[in-house]
Parts: sequence; structure tokens; C-alpha cells
Amino acid sequence: MANGTAGAAAGDGKLGTFGGVFVPNVLTILGVVMFLRIGWVVGSAGIWHALVILAIAKGITILTSLSLSAVSTNTRLGAGGAYFIVSRSLGPEAGGSVGLPLYFAQAISVAFYLVGFSESLQLLLPQADPRLVGCVALAAFIGIAWFGAGIIARTQYVILAALALSLISYFAGFPLVEAPPATLTPAYPAGHGFWTVFAVFFPAVTGIMAGVSMSGDLRDPARAIPMGTLGAVGVTLVVYAAIIVSLGLAASRETLLTNNLVMLDLARIPPLIYVGLWAATLSSALASLAAAPRTLQALAQDRVVPTFLGRGFRGSREPHIGILVSAGIAAVCIFAGNLDAIAPVITMFFLATYGTVNLVAGLERLVGNPSYRPTFKVHWSLSFLGGAGCVSVMFLIHAPSTIAAIVVMAIVFILTLRRHLRAGWGDVRSGLWFTVLRFGLIRYSASRPHVRNWRPVFLVLSGNPQERLPMIDFADAFEASRGFLFLGQVVKGDEDDVVALQPRFREHLVTFIREHELSAAPMVVVADDFVKGVTTMLQTTGVGSFQPDTVLVGWSDDLVKRATFGRAVRRVLEMQRNLLVHEAPEPGEKKNLRPTIDVWWYSRDNGSFMLTLAYLLRLRSEWSEHQLRVLRIIRDADGIEEARTGMAAIMVEQRVGAEVQIIVSTEPPLDVIGRTSEHSAVCFVGMAVKSIADSENPMGVYEALVAKLKGNVFLAKSWHDLQY
Repeated sequence: MANGTAGAAAGDGKLGTFGGVFVPNVLTILGVVMFLRIGWVVGSAGIWHALVILAIAKGITILTSLSLSAVSTNTRLGAGGAYFIVSRSLGPEAGGSVGLPLYFAQAISVAFYLVGFSESLQLLLPQADPRLVGCVALAAFIGIAWFGAGIIARTQYVILAALALSLISYFAGFPLVEAPPATLTPAYPAGHGFWTVFAVFFPAVTGIMAGVSMSGDLRDPARAIPMGTLGAVGVTLVVYAAIIVSLGLAASRETLLTNNLVMLDLARIPPLIYVGLWAATLSSALASLAAAPRTLQALAQDRVVPTFLGRGFRGSREPHIGILVSAGIAAVCIFAGNLDAIAPVITMFFLATYGTVNLVAGLERLVGNPSYRPTFKVHWSLSFLGGAGCVSVMFLIHAPSTIAAIVVMAIVFILTLRRHLRAGWGDVRSGLWFTVLRFGLIRYSASRPHVRNWRPVFLVLSGNPQERLPMIDFADAFEASRGFLFLGQVVKGDEDDVVALQPRFREHLVTFIREHELSAAPMVVVADDFVKGVTTMLQTTGVGSFQPDTVLVGWSDDLVKRATFGRAVRRVLEMQRNLLVHEAPEPGEKKNLRPTIDVWWYSRDNGSFMLTLAYLLRLRSEWSEHQLRVLRIIRDADGIEEARTGMAAIMVEQRVGAEVQIIVSTEPPLDVIGRTSEHSAVCFVGMAVKSIADSENPMGVYEALVAKLKGNVFLAKSWHDLQY
């Protein structure tokens, strides 16, 4: 290994592959479980099942290490390790939902290892109070962690040497066995099974994040993390397999189940086992105490948690506040003092983190953003397999705890989402939605359109949206989370003069859409004439077959604009789009309106279109209690029963609960409509094609009606009969 990566970088104080990743990973993996619980695991599960447990556990960590390596070679990792990876790929909300449980798992791990140290010391000094011992060790580690990653790295080399000596002593004392022992097969104690034993063992392999959590202190994370992590996983796999086989061959089942320090009895130099045990437990605790505050610091820097939690004292970049908070959490768990109770909690949190890291790597590869170019390539199926393995094992270990962990993560996700954190980085979500959109557009374009599948995709000619708030609110109601809106604005003027203003107008629409939480996209067109702008917008809005099918425009009383408005209306109909023209009530009239929605039925062509819009409108709570009336005018009283029967059949066919009214009158229809619906909250009126096509002022015939009606008026024209 090159000198530049073998340890801490001499010039910049950063850590290399060996000192920054391999050593902390090995020391965390070869920890308290190896010395105090692996004998019990072998005694309960037998050699064969114990090796299967090891294979499953290592299989998950190997797949996770591969995913970790792929992501880390694509971008320069910052502080926070796994949190950094998840947040930069899935956003701060997903990052927070994983980062907070990960932080608590790391902080609780400190207690886990110190409780193991206290248990071992009590075997030599029975009178020692394990809680006091653990807290004293914790206080000492606070002092070490206080001065940064460099002193931690130097301390770890001494601990690694002690651990190596203890393992040499153990294997040197291993006796030769001639006959196969009874411990080949399992004999689980009462209340335990394969997966409960797995839950106790799994923390033994969770150290793969130790190096990643120090990513902010690594000189070259993209190289150090893959090499150091995979190297540590491979070395510790061999060590654990050798210990499982040797313990199963050399000790009886009773000894394995009752003697937590069975390795001590088998070692060539027994005291070195104590040295190794203390080195392993204390080093793992130290590595966890170094990692947890840095995860908390990264969370604070992204404002997922209060920013003061990531600060240091006297301008230091070390996470001093995080060290104190993490130590406090560890102290509480030390007083709980039960190693077997703490282990499953850590297992759940780490499995959730590993599963999410695998998900990130799989999505990044599957989505295929051109910017995702890792030098360490892993197929997406392996990453998803690792993620599925994590989730499956969580449920197999303890389904209620898994559900609780998922609920906690979901709560953190929702709380973070509600804070509307703005990420200053790009993530995989946009690439994921692009992939989904691309797939959907291709499939949608290949599908056969049918009126049964009609969706409200509106082009809303909003202009300045602040001046058309009621109309846009109705458009949002019609969309009803079932369609889509395009907010369109025509910027009039000489193209050479105003084209530079287009991005600014578009940004205004983007801001408006975001602030009003609309399912919409902006569309701004520069043209020297309004009608040309509308024509251009109708031809360019949408992608492929996904185009607006309905144009919603506000009514204009401006005499100067009337001719232009009429030409724009004709152009919309010429391009075979459904048309809605809206006029809002005067503010003072709203209190006098009746809670009714009127649909004036003349022909099936317009009628079913308007009825569908009325149905969508009533899905919104503020309109749900309004009475829906379908009104039809006939000239001959003898046709009342026939008209009522026909309309009743249409209502059954349309499956819309509405009151049908048949009005007999020989007056002009628009006069009847104006008198009957004058104070209705909403009135839908169909437009005649002839009146629009043959007049210089195509909307002039409706001016008196619009002036008469006091509520919201929608003049509608459909080019399709929406039958369901």
C-alpha cells in the first residue's frame, strides 16, 4: 500500500485508507460480540447454523459495502458518512429519516461496547460496579474524542496491536480434536431460535460504517472507502469463521452457553484475551464515539436538527456539542446495563441504514443519470438484493420492532418534509422522476386514446396569476389531483426586446406554483400579438401525446381587447381544444349567492363535459355540499315527461347525483338561463359553435348573460363527448 494512503496524511492532517477506514472498521467489527457472545452463539446454533448466521450477516454487509463503494467513488463524500450518502441521493427528508436513527444507533453502540467492557472487568473484579466502570471509561473517551480524529487514529494503532496479540494467543492454544463434537448441530435454549440468535450476533458485523462516518476526515474518500471497507469485511469474515469452527470443536455446548469468556480458557496466554477484549470493546466504543458526533454535525449543517448541535467550542470544527450529547445518550444506556437488550435495538437501526444505502446505490444505477459515473461499478440488482435482505432480516428478527423502526423513520421524514428544507445539491429524485416520466410518456404515446380515459389537462391562460386567483383556484379544483395544469402567460412585444425577460416571467410562475402548491408547470411565450402567442402556446405546450385538452381563459370586458379576445377564442376552437371562459363574481355579491351548481344541458356534446367538471368541482370540500342541478329548456309542455325520463337515464349513466329540472319556455334560452341561475354560486353554460364562428365579436352574444349572472360563470365548448 502506498505511503500516501497507509495512514494519516502528513501534510494536511487527513486520514488515509489504512488509518481512516481499514483500522476503525476492523476494530469495530472485531468487538465485544467476538469475545463475550460468539461462544453462546455457537453453543446455541451449533457450528453449521452459526456459519449460516455469519454468511447471512456478512452477505448483507458485503452487498452494502459494494453499494457503499460504488456511491463513494462517484462523488466526494462529506461529513456524516451514510447520512451524507442518503441525503445527497434521496434528499434531506429521506436523509434525516435515516440519519437520526443512525446517529442514535452509533451513540447507543458506545454504551453497548462499554457495557461489554464492564462485564469482562467484573469477571476479574467482582466488586466493581459495572455502571461506574462504564461511565469512567466514557469520561476518558470524551477527552480523547475532544481533540479530533488524529488522536483517535493514533490510539487505534496501539489497540489493533493488542487485538492481534490476543487472537494469536487464542489460535495458538487451540487443541486438536479427533472426533466430531456434538456442537455441529443446533440446540437453541428456551425462548430462542435462529433469528433471535442472529439478532444478538449481527452487531458484530456492523462496523463497516465506521470508516464512512469519518469521511469528512479522509484525504481521498473515493479510494479509501472501497479499499478499506472491503478489506476489513474480508479479513474479519475469515477471523469470525475460524473462531466459530474452533470454539465448536474445542468446547462443550454447556461451556459455550454458560462461560462468556470461553476463549480465555483456550488461549495459550490467557491474560492476552483480557487485553484483546478490552482493546476491542474500548476501540469500538471510541470509534462509535468518534462517528456519532460527526453524523449529528452533518445533520445540523443541513438543518435537519438544530444547528448548535454541530458546533465546536472556541471556533473549533470538532463537533464538541455532538460529543457531549452522544456521551449523554451513551450514559443513559450504560445505566440500563443489559447487553442482550441493547444489541437488537442497534441491529434494527443499522439494518435500516444499510438497507437505505443499498436502495440509494441501486436507484442511482437504475436511473442512469449521466452524472453518475462511479469508478467502482456494481449492478443495481446486487444493491437491491442487499436492501431486500436487510428488510427481510429485520422482519424475521422481530416484526413489531421493525414496524416501530419504520414508523419512527416515517415520522422523522414527515416532520422534515413539513419544514420545507431547501437542498443546495442535486439528488437522484429528479433523475428517478425523469425515468418514470420517460417510461410513462413512451407508454402513454403508444396507448390508444379514448374518452373513457379523459383527464383534465388544462392550459390556463393566467397572465399575471395574482390577478386571476379565483380562476386558477377553479382550475386546481377541476384538476382534482387527477390531471395536470399548465399556467400560461403570453408576453407581448417585439421579440428582440422582450425575449430576455422570458426567464424572469417563468420564474415568477414557478414561484407562484410552489407557493400555492399546484400540480402545474409554467409556460411563457414571447410574441408580438396575443393571438399568435396563444397559437404558439397551444402548439408547443406538452410532450408528445401529453398535451392540454382544455383551455381555460378569463372573460374580458375590455372593449379594446374584445376583438383580440374573440380571435383567441376562435383559435382555441380551431385547434380542437375544449374551451372554458370564466367570469368571477364581484366581491360584494358572494354573500347573496345560493349554494347551487347549475349545468345547463342543451346537447350531449357539451353537457357531459360540463357535468364532468361539476363532478370534479364537488370533490373539493368547499363545494361538496352545494346542490348540483342539471337544467334543460324545452319549448313544448307536452315533452316534459319524455325530457325528464331521458335526462334521468343520462344521470344514471353518468353516475352523478344531480337534481334534474325541465323548464318550459319559448323565451330566448339565454334570458331563461340569466333569470333562473342569477344567484347560483356556479353556472355552466354551453356555447354554440355557430355563434363563435360567424361573428366578428364571437363572445358578444353572451355579454348580457355574463352581466346578469352574479356567481361564477363558465362558458363551455367541448369537442368530445365525455361518456363513461
